[in-house]
Amino acid sequence: MQITEVKPLISAPPRPFVFAKVTTGNGLIGYGEAGADGIPEVRAAAIEALGERIIGMDPFNTELIWHTMRGAFFSWAPEATMVPMSAIDTALWDIKGKALGTPVYNLLGGRFRDKIRLYCHILLATGGERKDEVERKSTPDMVAESARTQVKHGFTVLKFDPFSAVYWENIDDPEIVAHGIVKTRLHQGMSYPRKLVPKALALVKAVRDAVGPNVGICLDIHGRFDVESAIRIGRLLEPYDLFFYEEPIPVTFDEALAYVRSRVDIPICIGEWRYTVEDFKRLFDLKGTDIIMPDHCRSGGITALKKISDLANTNLIPLAPHVVFSSPLNAVTTAHVMASIPNFLISESMGPQRMELYKDLLKPEILPENGYLKVPDGPGLGVELVEKNLSTVRPLM
Repeated sequence: MQITEVKPLISAPPRPFVFAKVTTGNGLIGYGEAGADGIPEVRAAAIEALGERIIGMDPFNTELIWHTMRGAFFSWAPEATMVPMSAIDTALWDIKGKALGTPVYNLLGGRFRDKIRLYCHILLATGGERKDEVERKSTPDMVAESARTQVKHGFTVLKFDPFSAVYWENIDDPEIVAHGIVKTRLHQGMSYPRKLVPKALALVKAVRDAVGPNVGICLDIHGRFDVESAIRIGRLLEPYDLFFYEEPIPVTFDEALAYVRSRVDIPICIGEWRYTVEDFKRLFDLKGTDIIMPDHCRSGGITALKKISDLANTNLIPLAPHVVFSSPLNAVTTAHVMASIPNFLISESMGPQRMELYKDLLKPEILPENGYLKVPDGPGLGVELVEKNLSTVRPLM
């Protein structure tokens, strides 16, 4: 069996998901995903370029093909290489499973679990340049109600970013403008204005009061804080018993992250912008995190996600993978890997609202059930991408 074609596919905007479709000489087809962030045409072109390097190879040789792709273009940065690699690699695992008539998780060692626990986002205004984003406000009552809604869907862990929301709602405050921040965006590593902290904490308190002590709360900082802000605000957040404190400072500042972790009594979660196994090894060596959140669309596909999971396990680090700028295919792929490892904690979810919006991209349709995602047990990934539905234009969510 040989690979005969590697073709990129792009869904319609406003969320242009990028996929790899790999075909073999005997007619087997596998699908993988490269996410939706970035420029979709660039990702598609990279899939084509890498695909040309593996035409004629045996799709069963996933490890050889993975290394072939990684070394195909010497000048490419990891960000440029790993994302298209991820889509192609996942498609190859899909083909292997179909050829053998077994689910991908069986190729990874079998299952520890047949469904994976999910957390989802509280829907609120997080700021931005669009008119509707700027004008929306997030009051404590609104945030609390949104949290209760997601709990009613069965989710026992929720995530949101109150600090970005509060910042955008106060962007025209003269004191905030004088703070030296560019008005159209929040920059990485900012000294977060002290004046806004009580407002953000009020949103966190509203959620905790609304959902009670048994529902986990994750806060995504998106790398906005400098070290001083991360420690100062992190200590103020300690009474709310957070599930995790995500990316409190910008990525790549691993020594600084380890310092923040040593000064704040909240579990740190990091990893959605890590592209290589070596990136995660450095993080573990520096004791920079408590939980990791790799995204297989960015980190090299199923092959790399399994390597990262095993490395994390040797450091007693659990996984809470990133699954957000992507279609339901990413959720299914992640589920297969997370079903097969011992150190799975919880997986991010697009939530029932977005999963419902994009459910017709897969056959059979896959939706969360009471806060969990059942791992498909058909051959390969257990789902097929419905190519005719890629052209459907949907509202942004």
